[in-house]
Amino acid sequence: MIEEILEKIRSSSKYKDINEKTILEIINIELPKYKNEKILVKAVKNKLHQIYGAFLNRRDIEGAQKLLLMLKSGEGNIKETANKILQLHHSTRERLDVYEDIYREIFKVTEKPNSILDLACGLNPFSIPFMNIQGAILYYAYDIDSKLIEVINEFLDILGYPRLAKRKDILFEDIEDQADICFILKFLPIAERIRRGLSLKLISRLNSKFIIVSFPLKSISGKEKGMLKNYSRIFEPVFKERYKILEKLILGNEMFYILLKRR
Repeated sequence: MIEEILEKIRSSSKYKDINEKTILEIINIELPKYKNEKILVKAVKNKLHQIYGAFLNRRDIEGAQKLLLMLKSGEGNIKETANKILQLHHSTRERLDVYEDIYREIFKVTEKPNSILDLACGLNPFSIPFMNIQGAILYYAYDIDSKLIEVINEFLDILGYPRLAKRKDILFEDIEDQADICFILKFLPIAERIRRGLSLKLISRLNSKFIIVSFPLKSISGKEKGMLKNYSRIFEPVFKERYKILEKLILGNEMFYILLKRR
């Protein structure tokens, strides 16, 4: 039954490039709740939409790929192209006016890194030109969409960086890499939608020195729902158990925590 449901999910063009492990885990989470297979398939697709489809779609990825092809053919420069790619999606588009401020404030605390681990990265790796880092660094990027990972590796190659993007589910698969700085941007609330407690398990498995966690201050529709107060209340006690909170920053529509791993 599980294999049949998996095939039905993967037959959708929307989810055909999604990590099989992710789909299987969500099927296993939803399976005890539904006896009817049709309703179960719908529930799994709905959960996938909540954690992925609502934030990134095939059109965004194809748009990024086209822009990289244009760059390779000599049209535009790297930063202009990155800017256009970041405009493709709401989450990165709303950071465009503050990306350089974000990295300046973070690196003021952590210093500029030699390596970065970007978890559930989406289009965020295309913000590398806004970091003002000289020379190549190790940039590990994880996401569950194989097509997105392919495009990110293309971009890393253009920058002269190693191709270190991987298709990986950070909640259900091992995180082998560690770096000077680990980004987890806007993802912890999504982890909690899948299953309560998954965000705590995730941050307890990280070995990077600095962890940068962010939370949205507005919903995708632009509404403020007391998110700053709620996220602070829920997540700060969790952070304090394992990390020292070095800084809290509000930049644009996002709150950032700069965490230092306790030894």
